[in-house]
Amino acid sequence: MEKRKRILVTAGGTATAWHLVNVAQAYYRNDVEIFVCDTNAKELVPAAHLAKGFFQVPLSYDSQYVSVLTKIIQENCVDVVVPLIPYEAMILHPEATPIKELMIKTAAPKLKTTEALADKVNLCRTLEGMDIPTPHVFGKNEISKTSKYIVKPRFGFGSVGIKILSGEEVLNGNFDFSKWAIQEYCHEEDYDEVTVEVFNFEGYLKIFARRRIATKAGVCVKMEPVNSKIFLPFIKKMTESVECPVVFNVQFLFHQQEWKLFDCNLRLGAGTALSTAIGFQLTRALLAVLSGIHVDHSWFNVDYNVKKVLRVYQEIVVR
Repeated sequence: MEKRKRILVTAGGTATAWHLVNVAQAYYRNDVEIFVCDTNAKELVPAAHLAKGFFQVPLSYDSQYVSVLTKIIQENCVDVVVPLIPYEAMILHPEATPIKELMIKTAAPKLKTTEALADKVNLCRTLEGMDIPTPHVFGKNEISKTSKYIVKPRFGFGSVGIKILSGEEVLNGNFDFSKWAIQEYCHEEDYDEVTVEVFNFEGYLKIFARRRIATKAGVCVKMEPVNSKIFLPFIKKMTESVECPVVFNVQFLFHQQEWKLFDCNLRLGAGTALSTAIGFQLTRALLAVLSGIHVDHSWFNVDYNVKKVLRVYQEIVVR
């Protein structure tokens, strides 16, 4: 019998990790073993109670994080690491020393891709170079005191640290422009927001678009499917111009009578479970690719008879 692939998932306390472990159990019980790590203790991490093993680790920004993770990988013969925190893509990319020395796979994209698409300022420059509409990111000398701006950490995720400020507040706030993106404010009466999930593997490209009806802490909790064809040309441009990962998602908003791409998450997102529920099985496909299993095209057959997908909470009893 062939050895099961051992997959280590970071940020085990997230909804994304919970979804990933559930999908692995449903489809790959005999093919993979999932391990999770998190900064919290095991009893506070739902996915830990379904996984093969759990490890408590420091914050990803901690100087000891890589060495702790390396030891876990070595001692448990891990084959693949799946980073779920954006910053981890900077330290667990394919060319990173621990990944190369341990000779394991990573779901993170190449560092060059992360720098071009995950950094909010570089994302704007990259998209403008592709002629993909995007909210403009302003330099300090471009700020108007009377205008309104979205202020974001350059490597932020979810809605953490996002502020809506006037130009005067930006200029008086002494913002370090090397750490913050000062972006065009687009939330007007015609505002609409769509997330597009992407599967991108060996020339095969599949996408699914969902309108974000409601969000909590930056995560979509209510959605409805929309026409994906509108967004396909933008995604094709991206994947043809930049070496994108196997799975990722991008976010669009409708502003000034056109769709603008304003964010790119080079990983599975918490909202991916909503797409799975309607038939776009992105997580299943990722696990297959990482495990060397054939990806069936039927996994992307969306049921467009579904009107809405809603997320509710589940109680986990720990004994």
